[in-house]
Amino acid sequence: MYKQFLSGLFCIVFCFANNLFAQIKVGNNPGSLNPNAALEIESTDKGLLLPRLALTSTTSPAPLSAFVPGMFVYDTATVNDVLPGIYYSDGTKWIKVNSQATSGFWKLDGNNGTDSTHHFLGTTDSQPLRVNTNNAERMRITENGRVGIGTTTPAATLHVKGQVIIDSLTAGDMSTDQMIVANPADGKLKLVPSSHFVMDAEKRVEVVATSGQTIFTTPSPITDVNKILLYRNGILISFIKKDANSIISEMPCLPGDEIRIFQLN
Repeated sequence: MYKQFLSGLFCIVFCFANNLFAQIKVGNNPGSLNPNAALEIESTDKGLLLPRLALTSTTSPAPLSAFVPGMFVYDTATVNDVLPGIYYSDGTKWIKVNSQATSGFWKLDGNNGTDSTHHFLGTTDSQPLRVNTNNAERMRITENGRVGIGTTTPAATLHVKGQVIIDSLTAGDMSTDQMIVANPADGKLKLVPSSHFVMDAEKRVEVVATSGQTIFTTPSPITDVNKILLYRNGILISFIKKDANSIISEMPCLPGDEIRIFQLN
């Protein structure tokens, strides 16, 4: 009988211990336990106090001996790339838990209290920075600092694929200024003296008076459109032939724009 009693008591204790270690609740309503929680804390006037320790950097587990995935701590130190706050480990580094109220969060509606010596928009690894609109990439800054607009493989410091408009330019001096020309092979821009374009050429200058004007008269009848250069405020723009004595610019002009037409003989 005594042995049967001990056996029954052992079974009761064993079953109770299994239930005890399977799920634990601390705080209010200990009898009401969420079935999905291994540990539940309930309180209306107390919080959870995490271990407080001084991290040394996000890439070092110290003062822990190793990174443990899922480990949470509260950092008290300000050193290297860590600031006071809650951090968790993904198994290889510490990651700061941020919210819109913390300084580590880059908000979509503007930021204040920024420090240009520490804060920036970009990457810290050898990866490009992409800018998207309407779920499509529009601009990219490569890991070596090249900027591409309309292209994902910029071949120069600034590589633009598409039309470029430069507005509000001041009037130039054809006798001393230089002009921008494009290499037809790769599109790279070059500077050449503007005097090269006025030798053995006729010139016509017109100041636009009508908004939206696109038709301009050439200095002489057109025999070859490839011998005509059209400049709007010093910038070479495209055009098509309208008739024997006029051309149509690629874009409407604004009042005050200076139009220069050079026609090689």
